[in-house]
Amino acid sequence: MNRRLFAAAALVCLICLCGAAAPGRDVGNLGDISLGDWYYPYVKILYEEGIINGVTETSFDPEGDVRASELAALIARYLGLEYLAGRSRDFLLRNNVEGARLWYSGYVQLMCDLGIFGEPELEGYGIKLAGGGSGGAAISAAAAAALEAPAKRMEAAKFIAKSFEIKRGRTKTNFLKSEIGGNGNEFITGGGYDRGILERIKGEIADYADIPAQYREYFLKCHYNGIIRGDGNGRVLPHGNLKRGELAKIIAAVLHFELRAPDLRELPAACAIGEDDFFASPADGSPTLKKAKAEQILSEQAKNIKAEDLGNEVNVSVEQKNIIPAGYIGEIYVYAYVGGAPAEVGSLNCASNPDEYFPRAAHFAISKTDAGGPNVGFVYLVLRDLGRGGEVAGALALEIGREGNLKSVSAYDLP
Repeated sequence: MNRRLFAAAALVCLICLCGAAAPGRDVGNLGDISLGDWYYPYVKILYEEGIINGVTETSFDPEGDVRASELAALIARYLGLEYLAGRSRDFLLRNNVEGARLWYSGYVQLMCDLGIFGEPELEGYGIKLAGGGSGGAAISAAAAAALEAPAKRMEAAKFIAKSFEIKRGRTKTNFLKSEIGGNGNEFITGGGYDRGILERIKGEIADYADIPAQYREYFLKCHYNGIIRGDGNGRVLPHGNLKRGELAKIIAAVLHFELRAPDLRELPAACAIGEDDFFASPADGSPTLKKAKAEQILSEQAKNIKAEDLGNEVNVSVEQKNIIPAGYIGEIYVYAYVGGAPAEVGSLNCASNPDEYFPRAAHFAISKTDAGGPNVGFVYLVLRDLGRGGEVAGALALEIGREGNLKSVSAYDLP
């Protein structure tokens, strides 16, 4: 099943205030949603997919406020970490932590574990971490009141941007999955940020000066990803309450790259994707990127890989650039031959980038002594389709010669 659709399906209960969603529904049944409304296409796709419901069978309440507790649940669910939130709540219940029986306690615990809720949120909401920060997240009556109050747009921007940069690691109840398994990074357009574009965005947000300093970076990142671009006048109105109609747009844009605002990057022509670059999947008939196009995109990235003979070793230099089309993520793996068998010596993707910015350069030293053959190793470039659960769309392999030369060879999906 499509991982993105699987994550979306888990959102059904988040902003639904009525019964379980059913497929094949008509948004026309919602009397307070009309074709001319700016939020109409987002509500329509999510409502008719059964991802969201209205507050009643005939109204959606697009101007209703979203709660901070609902945002916590939303983020856990689109990251595919619903199972961890449930385990977190069980952990709180077993340890008799205050507020454990609240429906959102597990989500709050998870937000603390992931670092999405940091010191400002702990203080602002009144959440107490038991055991000097090593125990569960206690939610007092006062903290519950804060978490159940309307969330501000600047809070939403911060939490969403931070959720896209989660690293592999451990929560209190389990290990996080890989970057393609639901812990963030794949939601960033192209897999990483370009600092030059982030700087340029400052001039594109009309009320940028009104954003508190501690929230500005998050608005820049949400703008970069085409998720929050502001109203018709370019204002993001950071201090205003987040509305249900706005939340529908955010959910839709996070889950469906094609619903995001236009990409701000200038991609090389080889990385531009058109209608002719897809074929109908024999499995389900859905559009699937042609392997030849995927390899063309990877070949463009491969231009930034160099090898140099340094005597006893070969130095492989990789400059990973943010030129991967939206909806895909590129990975680069470097292998050395040790006793005739391949051994990974390093990899580059968004999850291994500590600064989250591109371009990024990395260097890998490969010994000639261990190789025992004409080639000392190889580089694998992989393109994953995020709209198809992160499956491999194509791969490219470069053999690394002893003289520092790179040669393209047949590639399988993964070594």
